[in-house]
Amino acid sequence: MRGTIYLLILIALFVGVVVWAFGRRRKKRFEADARIPFKDKD
Repeated sequence: MRGTIYLLILIALFVGVVVWAFGRRRKKRFEADARIPFKDKD
């Protein structure tokens, strides 16, 4: 029973991280960060 509880907690944490990572509020920042390697050095 204890293992089942830990598994459910881990699944909930995973889903939370996925929702956070693909949230709409972070899309602009992630797109800007993805362009960093292509910026010219000043």
